[in-house]
Amino acid sequence: MILETDYKWFMFINKIVSSYPLIDNFMIFFAEYVQYAFVILLIMLWWRNKKTDRIIVFQVLVAFSLSYSVNRLIELFMYRERPFISHDIVQLVEHTANSSFPSDHASSAISIAVTLMLVTLRYRYVWFMFAILITFSRVWVGVHYPFDVVAGALNGILIALATHLFIMKMKPIAVLLRRPIFNCKI
Repeated sequence: MILETDYKWFMFINKIVSSYPLIDNFMIFFAEYVQYAFVILLIMLWWRNKKTDRIIVFQVLVAFSLSYSVNRLIELFMYRERPFISHDIVQLVEHTANSSFPSDHASSAISIAVTLMLVTLRYRYVWFMFAILITFSRVWVGVHYPFDVVAGALNGILIALATHLFIMKMKPIAVLLRRPIFNCKI
């Protein structure tokens, strides 16, 4: 039932693909390249090193690493073929034929964006919108079903919240964050 509905939603989206070349190019850009904006942001925050920038970068990296690791664990027990393997669809980007569920891009982008929303005020909605567009674009370009990206996004949200509320408050982490590498320049 869920997989049938998931397929119907995917096909609803995929039937529109190639009808609007401008949207296709926009979605390809988000599916393939915008993820690197997060990397650039983290590098800039690390080098800028104002107030708590390095701690923010550390928290983002912990959340990202955990969400990606949870995806690997899920894939050990659940394999789902990608849409372009199982169906005759319009596919806008190349991708390896590995497991589609859950979406690594969705988990990663959402865990980073939610962490940024929890720890900073500046531009947080821009980064969250980038993450949503990355997530949706993976369906548009034909490499994920909607349920794959929803599961990935849910994983990213839960891991970002757990990292912020629990992991960053653990004593060993607090001790680590007092090390000189995390001291900020003023």
